Amino acid sequence: MGRLWNWWIHLRLRNTLTLGVTILFGLVALSTVFVHAVEGWSWLDSLYFSIVSVTTVGYGDLVPQADATKLFLILYLPVGIGVGFVVLTTAVRQILESQRRGLTRVHVALPAHENRSDDWRQKDRLGEIRRGGIEDALPTWVSPLSPMP
Repeated sequence: MGRLWNWWIHLRLRNTLTLGVTILFGLVALSTVFVHAVEGWSWLDSLYFSIVSVTTVGYGDLVPQADATKLFLILYLPVGIGVGFVVLTTAVRQILESQRRGLTRVHVALPAHENRSDDWRQKDRLGEIRRGGIEDALPTWVSPLSPMP
């Protein structure tokens, strides 16, 4: 039991999303076994009912008849829905954090890139003048689109 507890703490500290998904799967498995045993439904129907209930879809095609199942669901649904929302928000937070880190990296590298591109533009402009580029070689009072005097 001590090893399992240490693994659980290590998992929790390492990755909240993994822990949440593990707990959510455990809750769905517990609900499936409980509903199968009490209601006498097939394993597939029990799993279907557990997932539909915890995701708050609730089609209403399977309705528990036993009072024990109803009492179990009173405890199972708030906990399962809460864990589901934690998993969802943690996943979204990790995605947004990853995008923020990428944008920060780009933002930090941008000034150095702009300086290099300015140098490139200057070099390219000088090369255009040396190659006889008419726009840069004309005097400032002559527009490239205006007729020559």
